Amino acid sequence: MLGTQGELLEYHTHYRWATIIVVVVFLILLARLFYVQVIEGERYEGLALISHVVKHRIVPARGAIRDRNGTVLATDVEVADLTMVPQYVKDPKATTGRMVELGVLTQDEADKIVRQIEEAKKGKKKFHRLVAYKNLVGNRCPEDLTALSFDRNSGLMVCPVCGAEYMDQKAVIQSHLHELQGFSIQSRMVRHYPMRSAFVHALGFVNEVNAEEVAAHPKTYRPGDLIGRTGIEGALDADLRGKPGLDSFVRMAGGARMRPEELPEMFKDLQSYPPEPGTDITLSVDLNLQQVALAALSRHRSGAVVVMDVHTGEVLVMASHPSLPVGPRLHAVTGSAARDIEVAYAPMVNKAVSAYPPGSTFKPMTVVGGFVENIFDYDTVVNCPGHFDYRGRRFHCYKRSGHGDMSLIPSLAQSCDTYYYQLGEIMGIDLIAHYAKDWFGIGEKTGVEIYEQSGVMPTESWYREKGVSFQPGFAINSSVGQGDVRATPLGMARAYAALVNGGLVLKPKLVRWKGPHDLAHDKVQPEIIRRLDIPEQLVQAMMAGMYDAVNNEQGTAFKSAIPDLPYAGKTGTAQARERRPDVSNDVAAWLLQDHAWFVAYAPAKRPQVVVSVFVEHGGFGGAEAAPVAKKVIEAYYAEHSDEFADLWEGFKEQDALEVIWP
Repeated sequence: MLGTQGELLEYHTHYRWATIIVVVVFLILLARLFYVQVIEGERYEGLALISHVVKHRIVPARGAIRDRNGTVLATDVEVADLTMVPQYVKDPKATTGRMVELGVLTQDEADKIVRQIEEAKKGKKKFHRLVAYKNLVGNRCPEDLTALSFDRNSGLMVCPVCGAEYMDQKAVIQSHLHELQGFSIQSRMVRHYPMRSAFVHALGFVNEVNAEEVAAHPKTYRPGDLIGRTGIEGALDADLRGKPGLDSFVRMAGGARMRPEELPEMFKDLQSYPPEPGTDITLSVDLNLQQVALAALSRHRSGAVVVMDVHTGEVLVMASHPSLPVGPRLHAVTGSAARDIEVAYAPMVNKAVSAYPPGSTFKPMTVVGGFVENIFDYDTVVNCPGHFDYRGRRFHCYKRSGHGDMSLIPSLAQSCDTYYYQLGEIMGIDLIAHYAKDWFGIGEKTGVEIYEQSGVMPTESWYREKGVSFQPGFAINSSVGQGDVRATPLGMARAYAALVNGGLVLKPKLVRWKGPHDLAHDKVQPEIIRRLDIPEQLVQAMMAGMYDAVNNEQGTAFKSAIPDLPYAGKTGTAQARERRPDVSNDVAAWLLQDHAWFVAYAPAKRPQVVVSVFVEHGGFGGAEAAPVAKKVIEAYYAEHSDEFADLWEGFKEQDALEVIWP
């Protein structure tokens, strides 16, 4: 009996504790329910409407690039894509079918989008924003991004350049978005080069970053970002790129974006900030002169023109021919639209900063060395029988019949090779190299902002490093810019500028200003690399020789003279025979021709610019390169006629030929 009562007492105790525990648990649940439904009810009601938080990286507009006069050479323009979130497209066939009815999609394009939606819903991308149709036609021509105009009669957009007509797909989609659940229009920026091929080499181009670049710079790049590859686009990419922004927002269960005032308290601190656009760049180049230079080069297969201000180092023209249009096409190029340019002419190579044998345009460097070292003087006369014999080898003058007796001035004007053969033989290759490289910078990079070749100025040690047995005759070739001497058109322009600007070797500049164009400074300060101590008497004598080269009937460039306002210069014809496999007979014959050069300064009195012209395998410099320079100089004169009013009114030949003799 007592055992039974004890067991009953124990049972009641357990029951009491069980009841207490159940009641406590129930009260906790009730309190939690009260907290969730009453105290936090508004918060959870808001969360029930939320699908997910979205953070969009906003790519900044890339900085514009302009010429010195403010003409836009490169800029970003807006294009649009049709995008979708597959999960929110409830009836893919009906929705895409509607777009077919509207004329925006073809049936094949619609079927492709339906398959894309079905595949995304099966995988992990059902909530991702995917591109359904790239490059909707809007207000830009899909061929070259030219602004389209609306034709009221046809109701279509018309390109003023090619005349093609297009439906405004973006406007049609925009006006029917309420019928296209899950679809939206997303804008993006693409790089546009309004002048197309005019500045392709100097400007360069952009394209998307690759996986390696994203992995190496995860804080800077994301897949799809654009990066400058060559030219100014590449050299100044950090300035042009800008800084991305961030758009953070909450998307509701139905797919709509929640307005800021509707956000639950826990999402009030979502951070969004605008992107910082890239820095605008103003270049020193002049579009008009550039176009004149390209037009003058167009009759040749390949070549380059550089125009440089002799006082500031500003590059006014950097033209390389041939070239290809740059910038995105919104439609694929097919058929005849893809013009095939002969690969042998290297259309993507910037020949203005590529190195070639300079030929006789190199002779002024030899002159400076020979006269400063007192090897030759103004009374030195060399007889030219049409050749120079040295150790059993005959070096021919370009004029096989010979020039007769030659002194400095006529040797420059008539480009007598024999005069320089003898001077070079006495100087030796190392002394020639000293003045050409250490003074004038031949064989070194100029320091211009974009990629450039340095060229070559060989020495005895250079040949030893190459494993070549040095021969004294190499100096004879170097004295006239042949053999292994290589120089760029830009490098030659800089060297000639130093001859006529008081001996200042300048750093060439393509960039005039970083920042808004309207704040650009009118005057650019030169960056002086070094100062040359060239005797004034020698400078005057050399300028007289180069004046005669253009303005004397016996000069090698006389046919390209401008009598009303003379300029001066030096022609060059560089032997450069090449043989390449797998080229046409026409190209093979072209490769056997000499390079044509002409480096000029204008005006002859009070020089302002140097014009360096290179025509690859063009032939004789006076016949092929000089006419190109003449057209560019004429265009420069037309733009700056007021600056030369006193020269136009009465140019006196002796002003340019005044030589102070000892």
